[in-house]
Amino acid sequence: MKNNPNHLSGVSHVTGETKFIFDELKPANMLQMKVLHSKYAKAEILSIDYSEAEQLVGIVKIFTADDIPGENQIGVIIKDEPLLAKKETTYIGQPIAAVVGESIEACNKAIEKIKIVYKEHKPILTIKEALIQNSFIDKEQKLQSGNPEKHFDKCDNIIQGVVDGGGQEHLYLETQRTIVVPDEGKHLFVYSATQSPTEIQEVTSRILNLERKDITVDVKRIGGAFGGKERSATIWAALTTLATYLTKKPVEFLLTRIEDIKYTGKRHPFETHYKVGFNNDGEIIAADFKFYINGGAYADLSTAILERGLWHLDNIYHIKHFSAKGLALRTNLPPNTAFRGFGAPQGVFSIEYIIQKIAFKTKKDIFEIRKLNSYKESEKTPYSQPVREVCIDEILDKVKENSKYTSLQKSCNDFNKKNIFNKKGIGITPVKFGISFTTTFLNQGTALVWVYTDGSISASHGGVEMGQEINTKIAQIVSNEFGVDIERIKIESTNTKRAANTSPTAASCAVDINGNAAMLACQKITSRLKNLAVKTLKKDFNIESHKSDICFKNNNVFDKNHSEKKISFTSLVNKAYINRINLGAQAFYKTPNIYFDSEKGKGHPFYYYVFGAALTQVQIDTLTGMYKVEKVFIVHENAYTLNYNVDIGQIEGAFIQGMGWCTMEELKYNDKGENTTSSTSTYKIPTITDIPDVFSIDIMNRIRKFSSVYGVKGIGEPPFIYGQSTYFALKDAVESISDHKKECSLKFPATPEAVLLEIENQKRQYA
Repeated sequence: MKNNPNHLSGVSHVTGETKFIFDELKPANMLQMKVLHSKYAKAEILSIDYSEAEQLVGIVKIFTADDIPGENQIGVIIKDEPLLAKKETTYIGQPIAAVVGESIEACNKAIEKIKIVYKEHKPILTIKEALIQNSFIDKEQKLQSGNPEKHFDKCDNIIQGVVDGGGQEHLYLETQRTIVVPDEGKHLFVYSATQSPTEIQEVTSRILNLERKDITVDVKRIGGAFGGKERSATIWAALTTLATYLTKKPVEFLLTRIEDIKYTGKRHPFETHYKVGFNNDGEIIAADFKFYINGGAYADLSTAILERGLWHLDNIYHIKHFSAKGLALRTNLPPNTAFRGFGAPQGVFSIEYIIQKIAFKTKKDIFEIRKLNSYKESEKTPYSQPVREVCIDEILDKVKENSKYTSLQKSCNDFNKKNIFNKKGIGITPVKFGISFTTTFLNQGTALVWVYTDGSISASHGGVEMGQEINTKIAQIVSNEFGVDIERIKIESTNTKRAANTSPTAASCAVDINGNAAMLACQKITSRLKNLAVKTLKKDFNIESHKSDICFKNNNVFDKNHSEKKISFTSLVNKAYINRINLGAQAFYKTPNIYFDSEKGKGHPFYYYVFGAALTQVQIDTLTGMYKVEKVFIVHENAYTLNYNVDIGQIEGAFIQGMGWCTMEELKYNDKGENTTSSTSTYKIPTITDIPDVFSIDIMNRIRKFSSVYGVKGIGEPPFIYGQSTYFALKDAVESISDHKKECSLKFPATPEAVLLEIENQKRQYA
């Protein structure tokens, strides 16, 4: 199989021909919608008066919660979130009313005329405040294996403390947007920038008191998401659909960049309270964790994110006596939501911070500590899943080899001794990432494939194309199954009528479940074609063939024992049509052998694990706190690479995004709960100048029993965690000021200001 075909949309992307939601032709009578957002994070709504606003020229409809024909509820896991606030507001930006008009300008003028009387209350904004007030989203989650409390007494060393970290803004290129077009009767077409078409179908039908058959959601592609359109798109799609339902006209809606940043949820800020015991060699004997995440005003996906965070507190380390408890806390911020890694980065960062402390305490090399504690084949996680096909130690050795670690470390030490104002440091972050939805029933997918009589092929699946190139990879699978050029294949938009009851495109398993479904659909068709090929070869070439000997390759069909006698794929398809053989198939796939008992905290939630590690070298200017990422070495175990270029791009992008979270992306809120970093001028993300000078990526391929379609493993989320190595490299560089005699507590994220503050602390301690 050709594992490096062209990016299906690459040319159209760079030439500007690619169509996104707002690029399509629109009906002439399209209306616009703007939303009236709450000005307060926590307040009672005493009255709303929009009588003056609705009299303005160009205004068609103003609606509130009282106009909802069905249920004012968009929650899915926990039904706790109204579409429109009615009696109270719980975060700044919460929708209270919507204005539909002939232009955006008219809608904005109307919003200014709406009079709301509030009674403001003091908001809860932080994890600490929420804990004090017992503001919980749901019950505590627990994991335990062994008995940590009984084994702390047997430890040579015990460390206790808190690891905390902030959130992260998705900053996708395409902001939240929806177009809804009415059809005959009650039926509505919804074009939304969403990762979850089926959720929008479900929620909008609930809001409008319609059946799901009356709502069709269609997504051609979206301009980036990173999890920020898994649930966050639902509220805007539901509001726009309600507007169309009430006006009987097409309605278009989008958030501006500043609105999008201010009013949508982020990665969950977290706190991990730990107590860890280990012997003098650095082997962890017992560990106890209390893991808290800031969920914002409503549940959203917080309980599932908390769960994955708990399941990744062990990372690559086998801790026999392990206990973890977790709570998602309710605050008055926009509901925090899915973000690449889905809680795992917060869990991994916590244990890696602790591993650094153990290495510092024992004066052991960090590689030695990691290999001493790493999982060995078939050892069980705290939730009782055996870790199979383990290659952690091999990956760590490969990173050392690729980076020339010993000489790199020596060169950093020599540099630091010779330079007073500039210092270098090295950080390493390994990864064990579980692939599958943590909610078991979501691990299912469907595909629909049609072969036309000219030999071209149409394929539909339940995944959403959002820049990760699921469409390219599924086209490769279809191409391989039929043995035809990839140019013959058209991947259709994701549509809830062609692919119903779909799972969100998330959890790094979209290719796994949808690609398997596409493969199975193709195989249903090729099975029928093989029967016809056997008869055709006998008739045309007098070849006695068995069905299992029939091959589809290079746009031809032949017996593998008589490869010179060929039938063109198109000819065979035409024969099939004339013989009334079905040239279409729908198939269903569910990930096997996964389950989890949430009450017991035990099970086998992941089909397989992805392993890898990154080593990063940085240089900082101790006078300014500014730094440069100089070298990055990544080793990523991916079983089989379906598309090398796409996978390299995913690893590069994920690393940079993870680096941004740890080192420069800092969300700030004032005491009213207002996001004060709501534009690209106040919220800093990595740019081209932050790309490492040396960026070495080694994809380690091998045959794996525990993998997915064609032996491939998920690629989207695990590499995000590699970016954490940048934080630990900065920490190492700061500690070199005192020649590593004083461990620093570098603030997260490690912005230049935070680095400079810790440099000053380190200098004072050293003095």
